[in-house]
Amino acid sequence: MINRPATVVIRVDSGDEIGAGHVRRCLSIADFLSKNDFRPVFICRQIAGDISYLIEQAGFEIVLLPPSQNLKFSVFGERFSSADFKRMAIDARESASRFVQQYPATKSVAWAITDHMLIRKPWQALFANKLDCMILAIDGIADYPHDANILIDPQISENPSEKWSGLVPDNCAVLSGPSCLPLSLAFESARKSAGVRNGPISRVLICFGGTDPHQIVHRSVSALLAWIEGSGVRQIAVDVVIPSNFSAIEKVKILLEKHQRCHLHVGLSDLSVLMLGANIAIGGGGIMLWERCLMGLPAIVVPLAENQEKPINRLKRQGAVLALSSVGEGYESELTKALDQLLKSPALLMEMSETSLKVMADWPATEGWLKLMKSSCNE
Repeated sequence: MINRPATVVIRVDSGDEIGAGHVRRCLSIADFLSKNDFRPVFICRQIAGDISYLIEQAGFEIVLLPPSQNLKFSVFGERFSSADFKRMAIDARESASRFVQQYPATKSVAWAITDHMLIRKPWQALFANKLDCMILAIDGIADYPHDANILIDPQISENPSEKWSGLVPDNCAVLSGPSCLPLSLAFESARKSAGVRNGPISRVLICFGGTDPHQIVHRSVSALLAWIEGSGVRQIAVDVVIPSNFSAIEKVKILLEKHQRCHLHVGLSDLSVLMLGANIAIGGGGIMLWERCLMGLPAIVVPLAENQEKPINRLKRQGAVLALSSVGEGYESELTKALDQLLKSPALLMEMSETSLKVMADWPATEGWLKLMKSSCNE
């Protein structure tokens, strides 16, 4: 009898409003699962600005759900409405139905992974019932219940059991910390070369992932270049990374074209090399927060969504990042002050870098949930 890899469905989305970080993270998870005798199949909804094409380019199977205004969730960074929970159940039914239609020869699904800001218990319960599978949820917010067998909280938490008490079933295994999740092979290789950064500032990496709320990329580049001119430190190099579907690309090009030491990178899928080369980054508080820590790269960070505030503040208290309060009117002024602080105290870069490396010192810590997934398949 031939032993076939157990099928794992991964429900994740990307788009202009929700960014691309969750899909990037799930691509690393899918690659990790493939190497450990699982067959990952993505389920993604077609949304403006989505990067589902990268899933196909990576060679993974995918079920594409059609765009639908009726299934557009009404909130992001706010409270769910009763209509949102109904939409979760509708999405689950459609996900299960389309999966079965596309893969009629697949006799069973072992696990479904949900990595989605807008999917909680109603989706998980219904999908698990339809396909008789177990659920692994990825969530760091702990604001609504999950119906999961395993929950991975990628945030740093002193007491994850208390944090998730009453929000997951009693028999749900809760694993906590950014080291629980795999990163791409490129980061795995680059980590071996990552070292402690020193001051003064010599190379800046600006990247906010797949979203651009409040024209934050253009504003960051503009403020940085103005600061460089005003500080007189002309030898600083700048790398700016934007997605291929970036709407304000021409505006950023105009800013950079007069500066020979500034480089624009469009649609770059691997940031590990640029992270190794930089000694300070400017960005948001999503998944790249942990990638930068893994590389020992100090960062000036600003929350792009409400769910990014707690992990940023925790890293700020530990001394791994300089945190700005918001992308509001005072953003440029705060960014300039942070750069001034680093200019006056070059030793601060080394301290931030050392702390960042300590944050991810136990990476990777993936064996716990992998063993649980495998053991359930062998029962």
